[in-house]
Amino acid sequence: MCLGRESYGRTYAVVELSYLQDNIKAVKSHLREGMQFCAVVKMDAYGHGIVEVARAVEEECSLFGVATIEEGIILRKGGITTPILILGVVPKGQYRSLWHYDIMPSLFTREQGEALSVIAKKEGKSLPCHLALDTGMGRIGIQVEKEGAVELGLELFSLSGLEICGIFSHFACCDDTDKSYTEMQERRFADYLKALEERGIKLPLCHLSNSAGILEGRGVQYDMVRDGIAMYGLYPSKDMQRKLPLKQVLSWKAKISHIKEVPAGEAISYGASFIAKEPMRVATVPVGYGDGYPRVLSNKAKVLVGGKPCPILGRVCMDQFMVDVSHTEAEIFQEVTLLGQEGEEEISLYDWEEWGVFSYEFLCNLGNRVPRVYKMQRKWVGTYDPLSSLHIEEYQDEEG
Repeated sequence: MCLGRESYGRTYAVVELSYLQDNIKAVKSHLREGMQFCAVVKMDAYGHGIVEVARAVEEECSLFGVATIEEGIILRKGGITTPILILGVVPKGQYRSLWHYDIMPSLFTREQGEALSVIAKKEGKSLPCHLALDTGMGRIGIQVEKEGAVELGLELFSLSGLEICGIFSHFACCDDTDKSYTEMQERRFADYLKALEERGIKLPLCHLSNSAGILEGRGVQYDMVRDGIAMYGLYPSKDMQRKLPLKQVLSWKAKISHIKEVPAGEAISYGASFIAKEPMRVATVPVGYGDGYPRVLSNKAKVLVGGKPCPILGRVCMDQFMVDVSHTEAEIFQEVTLLGQEGEEEISLYDWEEWGVFSYEFLCNLGNRVPRVYKMQRKWVGTYDPLSSLHIEEYQDEEG
């Protein structure tokens, strides 16, 4: 069954796949020629749809980064053949799936290494891994400043059945204007690599730079970079200079479900936090925090109706919110832009950040009641509905 745009009468998000490709090209233009590129597609590709995003950018990548083994398996079942690295932890009970689906884990403890080595012997096949270093993030990885850290790395390199083909760490503060902590992490990473080399280890693929590092030119002297949020069109922090023309990949639409006349003195939504000071024309939008629309936008944000900014009135409910359409020609079932451009006006995630939203969190929390509709060069190419078994489907002669 092929679902078109009109099938999603309540709400849908639009993912412009060509913007993903443009953003990667912009990022690569900032790097030296030949540097490898890891596309981070964890958390359903930051809410954009993991398989669809991976398919769109696979030719530009040498590696995909995920957070869990389940995400890696989804990619493999979606036909992705590019190498996959799990940037988080793999539970012991799922170790064998690493061989079955050809997925690389992050390696950083003796117990983990020994267990994987035993399985490698039983499988009769070595397992590619990346050594994870904690240079100051305090998350996972060998604590490089701890006594015995280099010896632990050497021990993991020596385990039979494990092929350590990469070493990486992660910046904690690279999007800050103060770069002193980042410089400390850079030194720790370089010192650890040097210590391994001095003990006879031939260094494999090394990678340190995340989106913030790429945009700030930190950690880009190594073999690969890992790009997450910048690939989706956002800078990691409002404090960063916007040097590259990144395009926000995701926009969000809904349709007005009801319009009413509200007299002066009447309250709108829970808690009666908004009281009409004069007669108003109020529209109901059938989207709420249950769909991932942040409740913090209550009485703050605006949406676009007919290309005109219209303020939210009162609290955002679980499934609905209300907006002032007094100065528009709004009609029931008219499309509303929650995020994105309409005419000459735009509501961006940078606007939402000014209203108190953390953009990463929003993208990851965009609900499964919101179908993702995919475009390529503004033409509809397919749909992914998280509540159905459907994945990308081809459209015939339909343009958006």
